Amino acid sequence: MAALPRLCRQAWEPVLARARGAVVFLDAAAAEALHWGGGGAGELLAAGALAVKPLPLPEGAAAAAAAASPRAVFVLSGPLRGWAAAAVRAVLETGSVRCCALLCAGEAEGGEPEESLRRWMGPGGRAEAVLRGAPLLVPLTAELGLLPASAGIVPPAGGPRQGGPGEPGLGALPGELRAAVRVLVGELDALLGAMGLREECFALGSLSRVLAAELASCAPARNRRRMATHRAAVVFVDRTLDLAGAVGHHGDNLAEKILSVLPKLPGHKTDVMVNMVELTALQTPDEACSIIAPGCLAQPK
Repeated sequence: MAALPRLCRQAWEPVLARARGAVVFLDAAAAEALHWGGGGAGELLAAGALAVKPLPLPEGAAAAAAAASPRAVFVLSGPLRGWAAAAVRAVLETGSVRCCALLCAGEAEGGEPEESLRRWMGPGGRAEAVLRGAPLLVPLTAELGLLPASAGIVPPAGGPRQGGPGEPGLGALPGELRAAVRVLVGELDALLGAMGLREECFALGSLSRVLAAELASCAPARNRRRMATHRAAVVFVDRTLDLAGAVGHHGDNLAEKILSVLPKLPGHKTDVMVNMVELTALQTPDEACSIIAPGCLAQPK
């Protein structure tokens, strides 16, 4: 797993190569990955980006954000579907952007991504869509990475009994969860491919068995395994099972205390806010005063 930080940086290379003179728009999961493993917004600005904006934008802010430059780069943690497609469309339909690049995972709804982008920009617009290789990971350490885009994947409550021939497959899952599982399978396949691994899967829980079965049967994964030079065991565990002691991850340590006590950094699922005012001479009784930005666990190397 020594290659994990390298893979995290590698995922941002296509963005940095297209950032000069453009406004870069990122969804929350992509921003969190940039925060931990891509050098932060400063890396994009150093590469020539004019501004870095969130997706979706606040209501009524699309026109002002798009007017900053005729070039835009959109970075999505998932495919161009649903709310992500609506957020990108809101920016492009302002008419200010004439050249855009999209970096995403998976296919767009309603056809090829370039077609959708050109249609939203109107006549004369130029669009480029790049499907990511390595996924947008959060490298907590050199050996531990998280996928913030998959934080919402939770086994449905009150599902059928686990195990046995009657256990449902992917088709029995709700539509939104089914789409999320397909995206996660693609991300895992890309990660294993980037690391040159041929996996042997083990699963605990009904949703984990669906995920392992999908990874084992998808065509790109079969082709990758034929070319892989190393082997690895992959263990899938349903997130609802970590409430039990046998598969729990809870511990009485300093990191656990920090993550459970401090408030979350806005828009993030992994990092927390550290009050830095106590380390300065700028003491104020006004709790609403925020002269000093909060610290966090992720720091540039």
